[in-house]
Amino acid sequence: MDQIDTSKSFVNKVFRYMKNDMPVETFMEKFHVNSAELTGIVELCKLYGKDISIEVDNTDTLVFKKNASKIEFISKLGIDNPKLTHSEICVVSDTHFGNNHQQLHLLNEVYQEAYNRGIKTVLHVGDVVDGNYPNRPENPRQQFLHGFDEQASYVVDMYPLVDGMTTYYILGSHDETHYKNGQATVNEWISRCRKDMIYLGQDTGEILIDKVKTVLDHPGGGSAQSVSYKPQKRIEILESHLKPKLLLIGHYHKSYAFSYRNVQCILVPCLCDKTQFQQKQGLSNDLGAYFIDMYSDQYGNIQYFEPEEILFGKQDVWDEADKDRKRVKQLVISNGKY
Repeated sequence: MDQIDTSKSFVNKVFRYMKNDMPVETFMEKFHVNSAELTGIVELCKLYGKDISIEVDNTDTLVFKKNASKIEFISKLGIDNPKLTHSEICVVSDTHFGNNHQQLHLLNEVYQEAYNRGIKTVLHVGDVVDGNYPNRPENPRQQFLHGFDEQASYVVDMYPLVDGMTTYYILGSHDETHYKNGQATVNEWISRCRKDMIYLGQDTGEILIDKVKTVLDHPGGGSAQSVSYKPQKRIEILESHLKPKLLLIGHYHKSYAFSYRNVQCILVPCLCDKTQFQQKQGLSNDLGAYFIDMYSDQYGNIQYFEPEEILFGKQDVWDEADKDRKRVKQLVISNGKY
């Protein structure tokens, strides 16, 4: 490597490749770097907020250690203990299909990565489509799909279709506009046509991931100055017996993972570039997804939890007029073939 790429997209790429306990030699062979360059890459990752280090394992091998937000083993059981169940899931949100700023090619990239990792379950936390707001005169100008039929059909025809992978989803405020305008529900259309997409509810939905109570939540209103403030308030109002073990929140287009009152909570980033409305309001917009690696016991208690944040930079966004909607095809993976 003549010169290390210092772009955010490069950092995201190499950080996704780095795994806990992966020998650094494996990485060096993959990216053709020497020890000095590897040190520079690790420092670069840290500059971009990726907390990773190189340590010596019990076989005297140099390995990567990702220091992501996690909880330790409550029962002090090793992850290879047969009493624990290992789960890996992918989480996406706010795709806003039909908006000129949609990023279907990035959603495809996330699903392809999930497939490569052997992940079978994807959770979508709402605002699948961009909806229709009659009270916003600028709304039609910001869309290339207008109305219920066009947007719902687009999901059916273009959402990634991967063998063995199921997407569980809720609907958000943008999806709900179609019901408010004409009592047409996007989920009814999608679920009838796509057996791999299962509807969990409007605004909120619950699913058990290997007995771990998981809630998908798409609230309303704007985000607070502190990204954790509103999620913490939502957890505080829940009665103890109603609390999930894992809470996934969409809508805010923010990325943040934390633990609060024995609840693992993730603000899920979006997969749509910043819109005119966000520009006017001065709102930030995090593009990306999460891969979750967790181990749970027979009672659905999380014993180990590691959320891996996947973020895309501006250079990953297709903001040329019509590029994403005209050039991107549906990702179809069948029998291992793309």
